[in-house]
Order: sequence, then C-alpha cells, then structure tokens
Amino acid sequence: MTDRTETDGGESSAESPPTDGSPDDSGRGPDDSGRRSDDSDRLPDDPDRRRVLGYAGLAALAGTGIAGAWYASRPEPDAEPGDGTDEGDDTDGSEDPVEAPDDEVPAVVTRYAPDLYFGALEKWYPTDPRPYVVETDAGAVVDGFTALDEYSAAFRETGTPPAPTVFYNVVEAAPGVDAVQYWLYSAFDQFTVNFHWHDWELLQVFVDRESGDPILLSASAHSRASPNNEFLEPEIPDGSRPGILSEVGSHSSASEVNGLVPSFERLPVGDLVSDVTNDAIDVSAALRAPFAYGLPRDEGARLPFVLPELDGSPLHEHPSLSIERSDLIDERVTVGSWRGLPTPPEDLPLREPGLVIAHPDSAVDADATYALEPLAPLGDEIDDFVGPQLSFEFAIPGFVEDALASHITSVGIPWEQERFADPLSDVTDPAHRRQIDGAEPDGLSNRVVGRVRQLRAGTAGALDGVTDGAADAVADVAGVSLFALPTELAVRLASEDPTATVTRGGVFEYLRVEPGPHLLVANGPGIAPVASRFVHEGGLARVGGDGELAVVAREDAGWIRGDARETDGIERVRVVEDYAGVVYDGEPVETDRFAVAVHREGRYTVEVVDRAGVRGAYRVTPDSFDENGEAVRERVETGKAALARTLRDELDELYALAASLAPDDEDDDSENETDEDRDRDRTASDPVLDGISRARESAAGAVDAAESGEERAADDRLSAATSSLWDVRDAFLTDDQAGYSDAAVEAIDPKALAGIDRANDAIDADL
Repeated sequence: MTDRTETDGGESSAESPPTDGSPDDSGRGPDDSGRRSDDSDRLPDDPDRRRVLGYAGLAALAGTGIAGAWYASRPEPDAEPGDGTDEGDDTDGSEDPVEAPDDEVPAVVTRYAPDLYFGALEKWYPTDPRPYVVETDAGAVVDGFTALDEYSAAFRETGTPPAPTVFYNVVEAAPGVDAVQYWLYSAFDQFTVNFHWHDWELLQVFVDRESGDPILLSASAHSRASPNNEFLEPEIPDGSRPGILSEVGSHSSASEVNGLVPSFERLPVGDLVSDVTNDAIDVSAALRAPFAYGLPRDEGARLPFVLPELDGSPLHEHPSLSIERSDLIDERVTVGSWRGLPTPPEDLPLREPGLVIAHPDSAVDADATYALEPLAPLGDEIDDFVGPQLSFEFAIPGFVEDALASHITSVGIPWEQERFADPLSDVTDPAHRRQIDGAEPDGLSNRVVGRVRQLRAGTAGALDGVTDGAADAVADVAGVSLFALPTELAVRLASEDPTATVTRGGVFEYLRVEPGPHLLVANGPGIAPVASRFVHEGGLARVGGDGELAVVAREDAGWIRGDARETDGIERVRVVEDYAGVVYDGEPVETDRFAVAVHREGRYTVEVVDRAGVRGAYRVTPDSFDENGEAVRERVETGKAALARTLRDELDELYALAASLAPDDEDDDSENETDEDRDRDRTASDPVLDGISRARESAAGAVDAAESGEERAADDRLSAATSSLWDVRDAFLTDDQAGYSDAAVEAIDPKALAGIDRANDAIDADL
C-alpha cells in the first residue's frame, strides 16, 4: 500500500494523481507495488546481467536439475518485458533449453509457490482481477467499484475467498540467479495509514540457477520507503515451501521460515531462528532492532484500523456501492475520527491467525487452494486499474491549530513497475543485495529511524532523564514517565515523495530517504500528534531526541506553543522533562513558530536556538497551562537573560528535589523555631542545600543584571552560581557524601552538572 501526500509548513496540500483514478506518471502503485528507484538504485542496463524471461517458452526443470531449462527464451535488451520474444541469446554459453508446453507451469515456480497465512479479520484475499474488467473509452480497466462490490458479494454468499489466485513471473536477476516472482492481487486495501482500490503484493524467491537452491526470500512490505522482510539463504527442505504471513487489510507480508507458523518472529525464539535476516541497527541510544517492516499481528501489538470514506460517506453507505458494513474490517478494531477520541483505544483484540491458502501440491493443512497462473496474459487483457482517490484525516500540529493533511493513494500495474523487469531493485537489505550481485546502491543506506512512546502520569514507566539508580529516589517528585504505546501509531514522512507507515513496538523505519529537508508526523486515534522537521544528511538518521519521540493522550495534552516571529526566529526546539528526559527535539513545523503537545503534569525546560545560532530557554510547569491546556509564549527570546532566568527556575526545582532527598536532621529538637527558621538552619548545616541555595541566589542576581543591560555583572553572578554548584558536587565526593544516599547522589549530581552547563551557556551568550 502506498500513499502520496505533500505538506509544506503545516498547510495541507495533496499531490493528486489524475482524477479519473489512472496512475500518475511516477509509476508508483498501491502498497509497495509501485517502488520507484532513483538513479543511484538503478542497475546497469546490461543484457548479460539481467534479462526478462519470456513466458511462452517457460519450461519445467529437466531430470538433470539444470536450472537453465527453466525458461526457453531470453529477449534482446530492447524487447518489451514479458512480450514472449523467442529469440535466443547464447552469449552466456549455455545450451539451448528444452521448451515446454505453453500451459505448463515451470517446475521451479511450482517448487517455491508459497503457503499463504492470513489473519482472522482479513476480508480481501488474493484473487483474479479479470472478472472485474469493464470496457471503457480508455480501454479494458479493472474498476474499483466493480471489484469491491462483486468480490464482496461473492464472499458474502459463499463464505469462502472468491477465486484464490497467485500469478507468477520469472526474471533473470543476475548472472546465474533467477527471481521467481509471485504476485498477489486483492480487490481492496483497508489499513490504518491509508486505503485504496486494488492492491498488488509480491514475494520474490531468488534462486541459484545451477543448484536450484533459494538464495533470498524478499516479501513486499509497506512501501518503497519501508524495508522488506527478507531472509538470506533459507533452508526449504523437500516437502515444504516458503510461508508468507499477510498483514490484515494492507497485505504487507513477511516470510515464514523458522517453522513456528503462523507467527512472525523478528528475533530468535529459543532454538528457532528469526523469520528475517535483515541487519540490526541502533534505533535510539537505548534500542537496537532489525531493520525490517513490522507485522503487528504477530508481535503482541494492537493496531487500530480506519473506516474508509468517499465523498464524506463511509464506503458501506456510499450510493455508488452495495457493500455492507460486514464486508469491511471488523468494528472491534476499527475507529472513525482519530480526533474524536480522548485516549488511544486499549481494548482492541490482538491479531489471531485465520485462513491458510496454499498451492494444490502443498503438504500444509490448508483451508483453500489457489490457482497458479502466469502474469503475462493480464497485460493483454487489462489496460488499467482505476477508482476514485480516497483520503482520511492526518493532523499536523501548527501554532494556532492542527492542520489536516490528506492521504492520497494511487493505483499501479505490476508490469509497469521497475521491479517487474529488475527484481534486484526491490531488495532492501544492503548485505542481501551484495550477496546476489555484489552491488550496494546508496539508497539502501539512507535510512531514518526512531521510536515513539507515550508520556503518561506516574513513575511506573521509564525515566530517561535520570539514571536507573535514581529512579526510586525521584518517584515521589516526578510527575510523568514514558510508557510503551497501547496501540501502534501512523508515522508519515512528507518530502518529495511522501509515504506513511505504522510503528512496530513504537519503532518506525524508513528506507531510501533522499538527503534534504523532511517533515515527520506521528499520529493516531486518541493521540495529540507530534511533528518535526529535519534535514537528512544521508546514511542513518535518528529523528527526535536521539531517536526518541513522545506522544500524549489528547485528554492529558497540554500544548506548549512558542512564537518568535517578532524576535530572532527559531531554528530548533528541544523540550526536556525534568525526569522523563527529552520528549521533543526538532525543527519547528512552521517558520519561527512551534507547537508541542506534552503531558500537563510534567515539568519542562523548552530550549530553543534562533536563526543566528543563539540559545535560549524557558520553563513550563503544570501551573503554566491555562484552562484550555495552553502554555503560549508570544515572544520566545534567546540570549543571556533568557538563559539566566531558566537557570534560576531550574535551580528552584533542584533545591526542592535535594530537600526531599536530604538526610533527616536528628538534632532538630527545637519546638520554638518557625518553619522558616528551621529551613534556614537546615540549609546552612547541609553543604548540598547550601550550595544550591547560593547558586540560585546568584542566578537571580544574574537575571536582574542581564535585564538591566549589565553584562559584566551578569557574568560575575553566573560564575558565582557555577562555583556554588561545584561545591555541591564536591560535597558528594566526601566519605559520607554529605549524608546523602547513593540514589540521592545519582539524582542530584547530574542536575547540578546540567546547571553548570546552563550557566556557562549563559556566560557565552550575548545580552
């Protein structure tokens, strides 16, 4: 499934395909079927290296096992793919293969014809599109309305998938290596990030021509920008076949090779290998994961589906269609308006295995069998796949309101795609590509990754802003922490060629991301969206705070909004919660203005960098939000005074933390002292509290001096603050750590060091 959307500065606009539903000139199609390679990904147009194999002469494997007998013709380079050209090509010195009858499926195609595993909620199984062809002035087209209506009616009447079909194509991928392609057509795609008529999916089995052994399985993922689920050198013993796990609704797929069917294991399980061999990468400083498309059905995650609409009406109520609500994805996992939910749905059922459809010769216990047919004849019978474009809301947070961006989808045709004739263009793991032909296109290393977690009240989640040893110490003062997402989210990457994907355990991964500016938005039902602009320099890029993004439920959201249009502008924004850590880090969506949703119970420092590279910062606490949940800074300022004010406010928070963790004063027996006297005496006798108290007094003096334009005096005060904070750190180096526990030291000392850094930044800044 694919999507095509472009947004600039938070304002929505759609790069729409032709309104008649025909493909645009990009060549991209539904799902990942329209993968288009940039020039860096293109293979040399070498007739000895890659030839499309003709269908008319495809032959069965002879008893000798020589893979050269798989096909009978190799068109010249200028021949059209799949045109059945019979002219031989003996440049590789191989013997002329033996031709087989036209209607005989090559043995290698039959050998690796996959077993197909679907989820229990699936509605659109692979079928033959030809019954839905409609003759029009533009030719013979598969009409989206016709396909959806008639397929749904047939399914509803029989209770079994109509005409299960898998189409095959065989292509030479590299010298001595052939790609056996299995194309699967579904009448509709309904998912959480988009939906569209017509959906083509692909499994490629790269086979060593001489031995007949499989080299690589590549199962099509979500889009060209998503990594495929691939397995290098799979062991497929006689009597078994590759398994394909299909995602409900979208039909994105993964190979099933470890024998634990029908589930998908991204990582090894006991003695079983994982179902992918994609390379592992550091998604963030704290998380390493395989770079492969997520399949939430089998990874314990919950994924909400979206109810498709056309012309403002749900599809099952549209006057041009006769489908019923039961023809769409089950209501238990479907949501309508994302913005109408206060919290993410947490009662969605987990995915369950459903029907198994297999080749008639398969040994698995299948619910149905499919017909295995050549793809080439479809090119003679079908001119296009059409249907009106569908879209749904996708909020992008702007300073004033959430701008909405449509998700536009377009259809595509397998035989018009690059990977139809060049199967290696669809291999997405660099090591896998090198194994086949020794190449490694630059685009395969241009990746963007990250992880999304939810910021919620309480300290039962992760506190990235403190060490593990300090977590218990701050439990009584921290207000929020980071939790795993209750449901997966949609993540949209807007650039020249926009695309969207879904998270897997909160992780998102993009492939072939062109260097340059991009906009990334994470969104989902019941979630206040988060958006960030960033510039991709090539290679591996982590979005957000070192690969981490935080979202919050709408009912808990407080919006931090800043406007610097009348000051010095804003180039970057970083929001740090005192204990949860960095919850946002990126360029503002709008020019010189930003909006970041946070949990209202948290305590935050908002750090900014203006267009001249000057730093600024300010504090946002629960008291900062108005009755509408807004904390608006109309004039975001940078420079010495802004940094000094932030230091003063942060030291107030640090003093409160240290006081809560300070050792008990066992000698305090005076009943006549006031609370103020008692606090003063306690501070004077405690070197840690005393040092922090002196530091915050110096910071307050620096604020007064900076606001009065007295730069020298402000710097002197800031230097005094750093000296006092060093005294705090020195107190922790004594034998008894000034009476503080190890956990207390781990909680206080890093924040004292951060105060020193903040003071030094203020000293370096201009007024």
